[in-house]
Amino acid sequence: MTRVAVIGPGRVGTALALALPSPAYEVVAVAGRSPESLGSFRGRFPAAAAAPVTAAAKDVDLVLLCVPDDAIAGVARAAAAADGVAEGSRWVHVSGGLGPDVLRPAQLAGASVAACHPAMTFPDPDRGLARLPGASWAVTADSDEALGWARVLVTDLRGSPVTVPARSRTLYHAGLTVGSNATATVVTLARDLLLGAGVEDPGRFLGPLVTTSAGNAAERGAAALTGPVRRGDAGTVTRQLAELRAVMPEAVEAYLALSRLMLRHARRAGLDPEAADAVADALFGEA
Repeated sequence: MTRVAVIGPGRVGTALALALPSPAYEVVAVAGRSPESLGSFRGRFPAAAAAPVTAAAKDVDLVLLCVPDDAIAGVARAAAAADGVAEGSRWVHVSGGLGPDVLRPAQLAGASVAACHPAMTFPDPDRGLARLPGASWAVTADSDEALGWARVLVTDLRGSPVTVPARSRTLYHAGLTVGSNATATVVTLARDLLLGAGVEDPGRFLGPLVTTSAGNAAERGAAALTGPVRRGDAGTVTRQLAELRAVMPEAVEAYLALSRLMLRHARRAGLDPEAADAVADALFGEA
């Protein structure tokens, strides 16, 4: 049995704890700053002892570090300085943009370390748990031994491990940030536009359209682009810009930025050069 400590019992930490298969894993300790999160976590895991960060990992085999990125190194340093790292234990953080090097203090104190990031969102622990099966995880470690146990952990969580080099973690995470957070921001803008057009339930239009468009783009890249920019419909682009300037001027800057980026991809995807130039005149003439 693997004894587990969860440091950071928020949405991600709770979902991962729930996903660990029993009896192979047992959550025995938890540490966190929020009394509400700690109380909620211990309601699900009453046998998990609440302890300070410096002590939670002292007598466990596996530490799941689910704190904000900027706090990871500090937690590792504090635990190591307080003799709170068990010799031979395994420490893993779930940050997308950081590699295992931020856990160096724990490693120097005798732990094996890895970075394992699930490429999905966790709106709450239960929905996060439901989305874990089949999720892809970016796994990074500085030794074959650590990479091996980290991949096994991801598999035990019913995920699909993908090895990502430490030097590529920032770019990897930037890609996911654009794909997820930027997409959500764009869809929110689209929702506002439909509400402005008098559509009472924009989700009826956007739900299927966004899901299909995002899936096609993930699979096919620029070849999946559609719409007036991709078709070279400069007149449509001009009319849309004029309407936005009249009724929602705060949306013009975002429309231009997104459409200019789309035009670059459309050119690479084979848009007729003359049509592309006409669209460019409409877009860059607004600069």
